Amino acid sequence: MILVTGASGYVGGAALKRLSERGHSVSAMVRNLGRAAEVRAAGVPIRIANYDDRASLERAFEGVDRLVFVASDGDARAVMRQHANVIDAAADAGVGHIVFTSIVDMDAASTFYFTPVYRDAERRLADRGAGATILRCGLYADLILSSWLRPGRGTGEMALPLGEARVAPISRDDIAEALAIVAASETPGALYHLTGPKAYSFEEIATAASTAFGVKMRYAPCAPADYLERLWAEMPDPWPHAFSSLCISISEGRYETVSRDFEGLVGRPAEDFESFLRKAGLKRNSRKSV
Repeated sequence: MILVTGASGYVGGAALKRLSERGHSVSAMVRNLGRAAEVRAAGVPIRIANYDDRASLERAFEGVDRLVFVASDGDARAVMRQHANVIDAAADAGVGHIVFTSIVDMDAASTFYFTPVYRDAERRLADRGAGATILRCGLYADLILSSWLRPGRGTGEMALPLGEARVAPISRDDIAEALAIVAASETPGALYHLTGPKAYSFEEIATAASTAFGVKMRYAPCAPADYLERLWAEMPDPWPHAFSSLCISISEGRYETVSRDFEGLVGRPAEDFESFLRKAGLKRNSRKSV
């Protein structure tokens, strides 16, 4: 039986839906009854467990052969603890295959806020001897859209401290597709780097957004200190640290590499960023017309 954690979130929920529709024996794990209501439409059994509650995890992992482990989010210290709880509980429960969503930015020299968290999780997976397949994900196309493009629509400007950096964005839908395929068919031990098929400069990203949304957008490089000051005015801790350090990582070229692992795994190229934006633009226009 396959258990999908974070099933009420976008990536976990999309992977769960794919597995269920393809006839696999699958269950959803969510952290409370309120979240359970969000996944009942999938028509699969639901197990309640919290990443901070080791006993609940042990109960949830009973009888599980394969675990789709969607990483947590938030304060880095809490996330590191939660990941350790899941990995230890899964290993103790005898889960034979853990599929874990990691990140491509794993260099020990990286200053990205979450890099130590993911390095620790990957180390724990290896140390506990839990059979694991690791999907190191590139920058989400959805993050670029929601965090940088949409907020900049009002001014027509995407002001970020990224210099001439390039990124190879991949959509959450494509990550979910890869998760479902690996959970259903792979034996443990593989490592995949999942990125989009093309690396874009942020000037190219702004141009693509202008075309997709019919609103002129431009990329305006800014100073890191100015960006950090703006973040502190817009969002709570730890997100200013997370986003500002992500920008440093991007500017250092840690998200520009294009991998063909997705195509080899899924049998088709990942969606390119222009296509992703066109679909997002069509969805937005469709909602407006209703």
